[in-house]
Amino acid sequence: MITSIQHFCENGVKRLTNVFKTYTDDLTKIAEMVYGVTDEVTRLGCSMIAEEWESYDELLRERKDLRQGRYIVRRDETSLLTSLGEVVYHKTLFKNVATGESCYLLDQLMGPEHHARITEDAEARILLEASESSYRKGGASAKHKR
Repeated sequence: MITSIQHFCENGVKRLTNVFKTYTDDLTKIAEMVYGVTDEVTRLGCSMIAEEWESYDELLRERKDLRQGRYIVRRDETSLLTSLGEVVYHKTLFKNVATGESCYLLDQLMGPEHHARITEDAEARILLEASESSYRKGGASAKHKR
């Protein structure tokens, strides 16, 4: 998480400064300012989440007692869609010496289904939006049209 914050201080703050400078130059660009700030804060949040997940993966790589009987095969990049946005991170593929079975131990710790691409918070947000949209449509079509 520290690396993400340092990167934000070095780069994100500059981008935010540009967002606010653009707004200062033309105060009518409220939406652009809000979108710019939202993008930077979202980018920081996704980066922090990725860094946290990768720290757990690193612990699994470093501590053989946590991955007993498994050796490192390779490290892969993957992503999960969260309610904050897409989080891109790296995880390690391990192989069991006794059974020959390969798995991502981080996935087992995090608990998503095999090959999951979306987190439950993102899924909940999608379902909520779908249900609200359906109710709005239903309400609109139930109104008397002139």
